[in-house]
Amino acid sequence: MRPSFPSAALLGLAAATLAAPAAAQSWSDPGIGFGARLGLTQARSAGSPSGGAGVQVRYRLTGSLGLEGSLGVRRETLGDDTGPLLRLTEVPVTGTGQLFFFPSRRLQPYLLAGAGLHVVRAEPEGRNPGSDTKTEALFAVHAGAGIDVRPSRTSAVHLDARWTFLEPTSITDLEKAGFDVAPGYWAIAVGVTFSR
Repeated sequence: MRPSFPSAALLGLAAATLAAPAAAQSWSDPGIGFGARLGLTQARSAGSPSGGAGVQVRYRLTGSLGLEGSLGVRRETLGDDTGPLLRLTEVPVTGTGQLFFFPSRRLQPYLLAGAGLHVVRAEPEGRNPGSDTKTEALFAVHAGAGIDVRPSRTSAVHLDARWTFLEPTSITDLEKAGFDVAPGYWAIAVGVTFSR
């Protein structure tokens, strides 16, 4: 038996009404997510980029505001035009605030800023006049931007770039000794986060 026109219209209207909230539902509902990232970093005085990795916890406070806590590791050799001077191994523990745009869409650009504690081990290399390896814990701030892509409501892929204003004592000592080196570095990373 074929449904009559009014019955079919009512069924169609009910389906459209029930589907509307799902279609308008935000792709960034508040919640917590865990993930990891891989990336490239390059200090101002490094000859080439080096690798970095980390794990993170992300918490979406609202559709537009988020927090990220992360633990990472990076290693880089710094130098000037005549060769390497310093090998740095860094373990940053950071907190970051995020401001997301278009939170109801799958593609969400964001701005970020934060700070953290960076444990830095500096080993002299090449013509470096210092002979001692130094390990220190430094406070540093960072800022940048990124883009968050939502393949599903419980997963996110993100790409971001951030500048870290980090100035280890060993770099300051080289600057004072007349070497052409500078502090700070860029990090560009791609990561995934899975939410509950």
